[in-house]
Amino acid sequence: MAGRELTGITVLDLDASVVFAASDKENAQPTYKGGVGFSHDLLEYIAADGRVQGRDWEFSVGWSCTDTEMDAIARLSTGAWTPGIDQNGDLIDDTFVAEVTGLLDLGGWHDRIPGLRVIARDEPLHPRYHKRATERERQLGRRYQLIAINAKVGQLAWPGARHRSHVHVENDVKQAKALGRNRWPSRQWSINVAWTQVVALAANLLACFRHLALPAGELRDAAPKLLRYRLLHLPARLTRGQRKRWLHLRADWPWIDDLINAWRAVKAIPAPT
Repeated sequence: MAGRELTGITVLDLDASVVFAASDKENAQPTYKGGVGFSHDLLEYIAADGRVQGRDWEFSVGWSCTDTEMDAIARLSTGAWTPGIDQNGDLIDDTFVAEVTGLLDLGGWHDRIPGLRVIARDEPLHPRYHKRATERERQLGRRYQLIAINAKVGQLAWPGARHRSHVHVENDVKQAKALGRNRWPSRQWSINVAWTQVVALAANLLACFRHLALPAGELRDAAPKLLRYRLLHLPARLTRGQRKRWLHLRADWPWIDDLINAWRAVKAIPAPT
C-alpha cells in the first residue's frame, strides 16, 4: 500500500456512516448534521489500542474542511508543504501535504484522543469537484482535503496515500444503504440490529454474484438499482414438462444475454467437496 509492504500489519478499512432515523427509535441521538441518527466512540476505542495489550493501533479518518481549517491552511508557510504520493508510492504532480495540527484548537479532541494530528492535502481543483467546492477553493483553483490521524512517526505523504485507498469502502456504504440499511423497520434496537445483519448478508451475496457471475465492466460496477432492473427483477415464468422444469424469459429483453451468461457462470462454479 502506497509503495510499502505491510509486513506484520493488519489493515481494517471501515466506514462509520450516520443512519438517519425517527427520534422515537431506541438509541437514536441527535447528530451534528441536525438530524437524529446513530454513531459510536470508534476513534476513542482505537486510540486506546482496542483495549488489547501488546498491539499498536493507528487510524485515519476524514476531517471537515471548514473556514477554520482554511484559515489555518492559509497561515502555513511554503516550506511546510511536502510532495504528495499515490497508492503506488509515486510522486503526484502539483499535489502537496502539510500538518495543520498546531494551527487548530484541538484541546477538546486531545483530551479524548491524545496524539491526534490533522493533515491537509492540497491538489488542483478537478472539474468533477467544482460544484461541491467552497467559494475559497474556487477562487484559489485548489481542492483541500483533511484527515485526522494518530500516527506518531513517518512521512506525512504516506498516511494520506493510505487513507485515499478508502474510497472503495465509501462506495460499499452507499450500496448498503441502497440495499436497505437506511430503512430500519422497528422502534426496537434489537430488531434493527438484526435488520442490519441481514443487509450485510445481502451485500456479501451481491458482492459474490458480481465477481463470480458478471464480467468486468458496467454491470459488475453497477448500483443495486440498475442490477435489479436489468437482471434481478426480470419477469419470468416457471413451467414443468418432459420431466423437467423450464424457465421462460422474455426474448425481447435488452439484457437477456447478460442474464443467461450470469446463470451459466454460476452453474459452472465447482461444487464444494
